[in-house]
Amino acid sequence: MDIGNKKLAGIVFVLAATACQPVVLPAPTPPPVVIPPPPAMPLPPGGAASSTVVPPFGVDGVRVTPNRGLSRDEHIWNFRIALNVAALTCRGFVWGEIALNYNTMLKQFKRPLAKVNRAVDAQYRRDHGGRRGLRARDTQTTELYNYFSQPPVKSEYCDTSLQKSREVLTQLPEAFGDFSITGLNDLDRIFINFYDAYAQYEIDLAAWQTQYGPPPTEPAVIFEPGAGDVAPPTEDPAPPASDPAPPADDPATPG
Repeated sequence: MDIGNKKLAGIVFVLAATACQPVVLPAPTPPPVVIPPPPAMPLPPGGAASSTVVPPFGVDGVRVTPNRGLSRDEHIWNFRIALNVAALTCRGFVWGEIALNYNTMLKQFKRPLAKVNRAVDAQYRRDHGGRRGLRARDTQTTELYNYFSQPPVKSEYCDTSLQKSREVLTQLPEAFGDFSITGLNDLDRIFINFYDAYAQYEIDLAAWQTQYGPPPTEPAVIFEPGAGDVAPPTEDPAPPASDPAPPADDPATPG
């Protein structure tokens, strides 16, 4: 065998030996750990203010609103106020009809409304005593106007008020009272649903803050004692008192 053949045989031998060795592949690079972002923080329904106070449930399981626990005459009068607020605050091409229907209702049911007004006045005089009763009624009426003017439910409130303002004009005088009671309950349900949604928002927000919110921070207390002074114990600072929101203006009743 010449030298060339010997070299060729050696190369073949080395290749064959190499082929018999196991191939070791590099360990795969683990994919990067992707931490999903936290879900969006819950927001109050209808853009409601964080200072919204949710009324509690009554013994009947329904939230206590200004339209609960009323006499028959108060139900009728509160329905009139509800449509009055809608006539004043619901504007535009569609909702503008409410004011027209409301004024027609005042003329169409002038006698029953006057009778109800006298009855409610007498009720407040009995319950609160003379002139104090009328002042109490004025205060209650202002609170009711503010209640029906809550911005978070304005769109639904105006839509429903438009429907009720149309339906009431089809009622006979003897059916006006029963219709007013039903209509008031339908309008009040809008606000009860809003309060239920806000209460659920508060629950969802607390859960979100527990899981995703930043840890609470405590303000640093800096104390430099002098000779013979003793550092006082650390106490949680009392929250600052917030200024009460100014009451909404009492809308004027259309003539």
